[in-house]
Amino acid sequence: MRLSRLFVDMPLKVGQEIILPNESAHYLLNVLRLRQGTSVILFNGQSGEYTARLLATSKKNAQLQVLEYKAIERESTLQLTLVQAISRPERMDYTIQKAVELGVQRIIPVITERSPPLDKTKISKREQHWRKIIISASEQCGRNRLLLLNKVLPLTAWLVAEPPRENCIVLSPTGKKHLPTIIKSAEPITALIGAEGGLSEAEIQLAIRANYQDIRLGSRILRTETAAITVLAVCQALWGDLL
Repeated sequence: MRLSRLFVDMPLKVGQEIILPNESAHYLLNVLRLRQGTSVILFNGQSGEYTARLLATSKKNAQLQVLEYKAIERESTLQLTLVQAISRPERMDYTIQKAVELGVQRIIPVITERSPPLDKTKISKREQHWRKIIISASEQCGRNRLLLLNKVLPLTAWLVAEPPRENCIVLSPTGKKHLPTIIKSAEPITALIGAEGGLSEAEIQLAIRANYQDIRLGSRILRTETAAITVLAVCQALWGDLL
């Protein structure tokens, strides 16, 4: 039977006994309904994973003993960065979840002309929410390292701050290029995806001036979350570890 996996934000070593934070203990005891003596997998985002056993439980606490370390890596050999225009909450959440599963190493959430209104006082809460999605998706898919989540910033600020590099692509409904013809090797790839309604023409041109190449995916218009997943999956299939 597959063991449950749990992210813990603390140093780990074999033989160590740990008390889980309340939120993690609640998940282990009340959601997964694990009982004393059950084995679980722990990871802390550094490298590898640990087998642990649930020693003792109470209403709100769970004590575990770390039994074994396994130097297991499930990261893709392809360095993928997703520059994702902030979309509606449920679509943004879905995109981030699937980006974790598809091996993205870094996500940059950017504000674009067509992003929904974003209360600046709540940006920090949104970032904390996205981090929880990243952790949950990593627990599910087996990744032992958490992808990097950049702070929210305007697209224009990102394009100015990031130096020009090769293998940068921007999805455009008028693009005439295709992925296999512009990327020749498994070098780091950066993909820029718009929100609902896509990027404006001015934003696409700004990206092109920043050394992004405009590409098109087929003859149909894709939703923002579909576009992101498709680009990432194609990249992993051609140059990563998906096939």
